[in-house]
This record gives sequence, structure tokens and C-alpha cells, in this order.
Amino acid sequence: MTTHFAAAAHPASGPRGSTGSFVPFSPVDEAVQLLDDDQAPWSIQLEVRVAGRLDAARLRYALASALDAHPMARARRIAARRWASHDRWAVGRARAELEVVDCFDDDQLAAARAELQSRPWRLTAAPPVRAWLARHPGGDVLMLNVHHAAMDGFGALRVLRSLARAYAGDADPAPVVDFGEARQLPARLARAGLATHLRRTSALAERLRDLMAPPARIARDGATNRPGYGFQHRVLSERETEALLAIEGAGTVNDVLVAALHLTIGAWNAGHGAACRRVAVLVPANLRPAHWREDVAGNYALPARITTGRRARRSRTAVVASVTAQTTRKKRTGIGTGFLELLAPASRLPRWAKEAAVKVLPLTGDRLVDTSMFSNLGLLDEPIDFGAAAGATTGMWFSPPGRMPLGVTVGAVTTGGRLHLSFRHLNQQMGEAAARRFADRYMSELGRLSARLSRGRGRGNPGSYGLGALRPVYPAYRSIARRSAA
Repeated sequence: MTTHFAAAAHPASGPRGSTGSFVPFSPVDEAVQLLDDDQAPWSIQLEVRVAGRLDAARLRYALASALDAHPMARARRIAARRWASHDRWAVGRARAELEVVDCFDDDQLAAARAELQSRPWRLTAAPPVRAWLARHPGGDVLMLNVHHAAMDGFGALRVLRSLARAYAGDADPAPVVDFGEARQLPARLARAGLATHLRRTSALAERLRDLMAPPARIARDGATNRPGYGFQHRVLSERETEALLAIEGAGTVNDVLVAALHLTIGAWNAGHGAACRRVAVLVPANLRPAHWREDVAGNYALPARITTGRRARRSRTAVVASVTAQTTRKKRTGIGTGFLELLAPASRLPRWAKEAAVKVLPLTGDRLVDTSMFSNLGLLDEPIDFGAAAGATTGMWFSPPGRMPLGVTVGAVTTGGRLHLSFRHLNQQMGEAAARRFADRYMSELGRLSARLSRGRGRGNPGSYGLGALRPVYPAYRSIARRSAA
């Protein structure tokens, strides 16, 4: 891998949002920032591959335009004094920096990805968006590292859309909601009615009862003391994706994908002789209102915990039923909003107290830390498009961050008729060979699960209707380079 050059475009200013203004951290911003760690930076991975080439100068100006369009993409942290309650964001001007690297093969591309996503952040000195353009024989790859304290995966996707539209010369409509109004959403959710508060408090009590039964830990394999992340990418064919999307009556597609992760963790630990009684997977939900569901960069997603015991995991239909029942119940209470009952009052504590609370988490045996995380950006109605000159978009990957002992996370996004999965692991959790086996195991479990659900519906046979034995795809780019449209 060769660094070709690093350059910056003109500073981004703020015609669409406030310039030179300050906004307080939301409770979600604050919780994420407190969990940030140089050993495991809280970076959101978002990357797109095109069939052709991207012009670096044009891409830098497109990046500047994207930062210009979204205040949180050019915000800088102003640290609070120890006795103050909140950090603040300074929303002003930011330099749109793009680093270009030459990757002559897939190994160098993987190394560039790991380096970008593993770099520690200094939010007091830089905007929360980093961009690399990786030159590769099979087509250029735009890789974004977005700090989670500033926005969630849906917000990062919105910034990427602005960037692609600016590069292609297409119009980028301004968000339909005012930035200041959008920032009030967590506070509005926290001010829910009494009945909703009671349901959330009950859900929170259920989580606290889990202290008596700590979540399982994914067995380590080939782990090192090296900080940072590694990645494995997998992709389903259009036919396999269509088969998965067609499954009905057994929960949502996301329920099936989450159930496959539960089965994978159970099988992985069994193969390593490790205990695996209760698996707990965090599943973030987008809480933005329908009319601006994918339209504002910021933290408006909160996770819900989905658990299974060994009894549920003995049957594929049982594990899907268990996951579906939990997500259905949590949707009634407001999936993920139970965290607001904890975050809202805690946000009033002084800064030093919050930092101390994070430091004592390991002393509890990390009982409040879940086993893994699965995050899904969903089916993109509008594929990312850089214009005809760049060629078709041939792949897209996304993944959320993790922190030990939550050492493996999975991100999903469906675009161009294909489901793309990114498996992110901490090097302190497993090595590259082990991560490859874990991803392959997930694909195998997903294939068996789809086949079982297809048979249960009496539609065709597992080979023709279900996903069957999903083949591993590494490097994933080879299997998608043939696709002509996205």
C-alpha cells in the first residue's frame, strides 16, 4: 500500500446550518464519546466501490460540499470542565481532507481499511469525518470513517449521499427538518407520557435483572494485544438476497439476520469449548420520524438488547420465534428508547462522575456489556451513484464499532439487489484467520436458517428457494465486479 498524497479542499462553511454556533452534546452523543477508546475507536465504517475511477480533486470538492450540507459533519468537540455536565459541539468551518492510497491487491486494500478505521480520534481538533480514496485494480473504493459521537450509521449514509450527489453534479435537497429542531428529538422522546415511561422502566428493569446472568462472551481465537480492528466482507447474490427478502411469516428479514448471529455465536463457542448460556445482541433502531427517517446527520438511533438461551438455540425455528417475539414487544415500548430512561438523568451528572462510571464497568465483570452487535442500514431505495464517468457502484459496506469484551460486530446494507455484510472484529478478540471462519460460519448458519424457514412455508425446496449453502466470498469484491448496475 502506497500513500499517493494527502490533500485538502477549501474550508467548508455553513449555508445550510449554523456557522460558528455551539450545540450541547445529546445524551446519546455523550454516551458514545465516553466509550471511545484509542484501542478501539468508535468509528463507523462506510465504504463504496465503483467499477471505474474517481477523480481525486473532484472528490475532495464533493466532500467539502457534503460537510457544508451537514452541521454535524463539521462539528468539533469542546470538552467540558470536570464539574460541568455537558461537552459542546462547535459547528463552524472545517477542512475537507482526502487521503489517496494505492492498493495493488486485496491484501493492501484490507490493510488500508483496517488502518483507517483503527486510527484514534481527536474530536477537539478535527471534524468527525475522515475520507480515503483507495486505488485498486478492480475499481476505486471510497472509504469513510465517521466518529459515532457525531452521528449514527444512518447519518453517515446521509453524508455519503450528499458527497455522491455533489460528485455526480446532481441536486442534493436540504434536509426537510431544521437542524435545531432535529437536535431536540432525544429530549422529546424522553418526555413521553406516563404509560410509555412505565413500559420503558419495565424494560430497563428487565435489563438490570440480567445482572444475575451475565451475557456470554465470544470465544477468543488468535487474539493479539494489537489495538484496532480487522474486517471480513461477504455478499449475497441477487438470487440469494431475493430468497431472503421473500421469507414471510417468520419475522422480519432483520429478525432472521439477528437470529443467524445468535446461532453463529452459540456454534462458535461450542466449537471452542466455551460457555454460552445467554447470548445478548444489541440491535440499533432508527428513531427518526418517518418524514425525515434518512435525512439528518446526528445520533438518532438507539439499541435494544435481543437475548436467547440455549433452549431457544436448539431449534432454528425457535430462535427466530424468540427474536421476533422480543422485537415485536420492544417495538410496542419504543425499541431502544429504554436507554433514554437511564441516559437522560445520568446526563446531568458532572463530567468526572460519568468518566468514573465508565472506568468501573470492568469491575462489574462487564455484566452490562452485551455479547455482540448487529446493525442494519436496510434496503436502499436509492443506490449510491457517482455518475456515469465513475462507473457502476459495485459494492457497499457498513459496520458499527465495538469495545472489548464486545469484540465482534456485524453491519448490513442491501443495495443493487444484494445484501452486503461487514464483520468487524477487534484484534484483541480474534485474528484474521479466525475472523474469516467466524464470517463463514455465519453465512452457513444463515443459509441453513433460510432453507429451514422456506421448507416451513412449503415453498419449493431448500436448493431452489432457500439460500442453500451460502458460499464464502473473500475477497468479496471479486464476486460483485460483474454487476453492471447498482
